[in-house]
Amino acid sequence: MLKCKDVVASATDYVDKELSWSQSMSMAMHLLLCGHCRRFIKYFKLSLQTLKNKKTISAENASQLSSEIITKAQADS
Repeated sequence: MLKCKDVVASATDYVDKELSWSQSMSMAMHLLLCGHCRRFIKYFKLSLQTLKNKKTISAENASQLSSEIITKAQADS
């Protein structure tokens, strides 16, 4: 079974659907059993989606972007 640190290390490949079938099944099993990692993957996906919607990120709007991610995450909870 995967450990939480393995989930974090494979998060990008998981979200991009670039894992093998057996890796995907191991990830799914871990996520089924681990609420912390489910939450991590949820917020990871949300962060990536928010970043994709932005054209550029400057130092000035980084704080605003963080606030948007937190607001969306709270709305989904």
